[in-house]
Amino acid sequence: MSKPFFTCVIPVKGSRPFFDEAMASLQAQGMGDDLEIIVQDADVEPDAGQSDALNKGFAKARGEWLFWLNADDVLLPGALEAVRRVAAREGVRWIAGGSRYIDENGCQVDVRQDRRWHGFMYRHMPIWTCGPSSFFSRDLLRESGGLDRSLKFVMDVDLWQKFQLSGARYVMLPELLWGFRVHPGSLTLSGANAEERHKEWEKLLARYGFRHYWFFRWMSRMVRLLDGSQVLIWWEKFRSMGLKVV
Repeated sequence: MSKPFFTCVIPVKGSRPFFDEAMASLQAQGMGDDLEIIVQDADVEPDAGQSDALNKGFAKARGEWLFWLNADDVLLPGALEAVRRVAAREGVRWIAGGSRYIDENGCQVDVRQDRRWHGFMYRHMPIWTCGPSSFFSRDLLRESGGLDRSLKFVMDVDLWQKFQLSGARYVMLPELLWGFRVHPGSLTLSGANAEERHKEWEKLLARYGFRHYWFFRWMSRMVRLLDGSQVLIWWEKFRSMGLKVV
């Protein structure tokens, strides 16, 4: 049996009200046997948290290109076809795209997208690629050592730093690839987790020596304004506000 091109890992545990929509968004990509889906279910195979679950899922993966999808999020139409076109280029090992933030009803409430690789900036501030809307080669994940099991909120940002230390640079696609669900039960947005999330962020900044993070964050925003990329995102947000995504 030939290997799939993509493997997607979906970590799940307990209640999963949006899981069917997540699965439907993957199946709608039309990849057939080129997409392997691994549901890493903590209720069946216990884990030490989301990072541990993802590591376990990726250890089972057969695909050459890997990514994960949260059980309450969706992959936007045409995302994998856009990624596959760029992944075919020689030397590409990491691809990122933007995100539509959606509400419980699947309607857009915001748009987020980073810009092309920040060379100088990323020596002084964390890499942020709109959450897990990143796609990476199996070899790159192996070189990085996988996700840090001690992190629950910033494990993706930490992984991107590891990718950079491995010499990788992402290719930013103009397409919006990921639908991030904003709802009260979200682990990322829950107010009850704010203090723990802040501690993890401070730990990450110290780990990579980002002492002047806030200065470079504002500098990055100014660059985005000057090169017009922020204006394009504002326009996309304005014209598609309330758009039914799923």
